Amino acid sequence: MPLPKFLRTWSFRLTLLYAGWFSASVLALFGVIYWSAATYAARDEADEIDVEFRAIADEAELAGEAQLPRIVANHLRQRAGTRAAYLLEDAEGHKIAGNVDEMPAREGPVSVPATAAGGAMRGRFRRLPNGDYLMIAQNSFSLREMKEAIARTFGVGVAATLALAMIGGALISASVLRRVESVSRTSRSIVAGDLSQRVPLRGSDDEFDHLAASVNAMLDRIEDLMRGMRQVSNDIAHDLRTPLTRLRQKLELARRHARSMEELHDALDASAAQIDSILDTFGALLRIAQIEAGGGVTPSAPIDLSSLLTGIVEDFAPGAEDRGQVIAAAIPPGLTIDGDRGLVTQMVVNLLENAIRHGPEGAHIELAARRRYGNLEIEVSDNGPGIPEAEREQVLRPFYRLETSRTTEGSGLGLSLVAAIAKQHRATLKLTDNAPGLRIAVIFPAALPD
Repeated sequence: MPLPKFLRTWSFRLTLLYAGWFSASVLALFGVIYWSAATYAARDEADEIDVEFRAIADEAELAGEAQLPRIVANHLRQRAGTRAAYLLEDAEGHKIAGNVDEMPAREGPVSVPATAAGGAMRGRFRRLPNGDYLMIAQNSFSLREMKEAIARTFGVGVAATLALAMIGGALISASVLRRVESVSRTSRSIVAGDLSQRVPLRGSDDEFDHLAASVNAMLDRIEDLMRGMRQVSNDIAHDLRTPLTRLRQKLELARRHARSMEELHDALDASAAQIDSILDTFGALLRIAQIEAGGGVTPSAPIDLSSLLTGIVEDFAPGAEDRGQVIAAAIPPGLTIDGDRGLVTQMVVNLLENAIRHGPEGAHIELAARRRYGNLEIEVSDNGPGIPEAEREQVLRPFYRLETSRTTEGSGLGLSLVAAIAKQHRATLKLTDNAPGLRIAVIFPAALPD
C-alpha cells in the first residue's frame, strides 16, 4: 500500500531528518547528564562515608580504641533510618561489632548484599591503627532512583520529540504540498492552453508568495509574448499576403503579355524590388524578435551621442531637401550615454525616416537632444499630419499603419523597432502632439542598472 502523498514529500523527509538529528542530540545530552549525575552522586556517597570514618576515628582517639565496639553501636543507632551498614572485624576477619555478617577483611571498596539491614549497599573497608578493619556502607537506592528518573525523563523526552516531529512534519508537509499543488494546477492549466491562469497569493509575504509573484510575472511576460506572436502572425498573414499576391500577378502578366525582352526585364526588376522590400520586412521582424528576446545585442558601451546625432542629421539633410523639407538640429556637445551604438543609430534613423516619409512638402523636422531632470532625451518633432491620440499606442505594434499612410511606402515596422530598442535600453518612449505634427521623445534614465 503506497504511503500518503504528504509523507513522500521532501519537506516531510527533511522534518524527519531534523527530528533524528535532534533525537541524537538529546541522547548525547542524556549520556552527558547521566554520567555527570552518577559520578557526582557516587563521589558524594564516598565523601559521606569518609566523613563517617573520620568521625569514628576521632571518637576512638578521644575515648580509646577499646571503645570502638561501643562507638560503632552508637553510630548504628544514630543512622537507624538511613539503612547504613557497619562492620568491625579483627585482623583475622572475626566480627567484633556491626549489623551485617562477617566478611573477608581487606582495604578498599566492597559491595554488601541485601540483608536485614537493608537492600544492597556499597561501602569501603579501612584498616584502623590497631590492626582492626572497619567497614561502612550505605544503601545506593537513592543513586539508583536518580539514574532511573534521568533515564525515564530522557526516554519520555525522546519519544515526545519524535511524536511531535512526526505530527509537525505531517502538518508542515501538508501545508507545503497545498502550496506546491497550487503551482502544479496552474502549470497544468497553462499546459492545457489557458494562459490566463496565475498562481494564487496568500498575502503572507513569505517565500512561497515571493515565488508565486515571480512565477506570475514570468507568466505575464509569456502571455504578452504569445499574444504578440499571434498578433504578428495575423499581421504577417494579412500585410504580406497583398504584396506577395501582387508579385505573383506581375510575374504572371509578364509571362503572358511581355512582348519583348525589355518588357520582361522591367517586370523582373520590379518584382526583384518588391522581393527586396518583403525581405527587408522579414529582416525587421527578425531584428525586433532578437531585441525583445535579449539576443544578438552587443554589450553596452559609452556612446558620444552628440557626434552620433550630428552625423545622422548631416546624412539625412540632402534627402529631406530633395523633398522640399528642412531638418534642423538642436544638439549640444558632450552628451554621452551607455548603450548599443548600432541599435541607437537604428532607432534615430527610423524616427527621421518616418518623419520624412510621412511629412508633406515643406515640412520642418527637428532632431534635438538634451539633459532634463538628470535624464537624457532624444526628440524628433515635425509639423506634419501627426498621429491621433487614440492610435498612438497602436502604431507601436508591428504592421499597424494609419489609414492615411496606407498608400505610403513602408511596412509598418519602423516604430515597432524603435519601441523594441527603447525597451532594450530601459528607455521610455513618448508620443505627444506637436500642434501641429508629432513629437516623439526617447528618455534614457540617468543611470542604467546592470
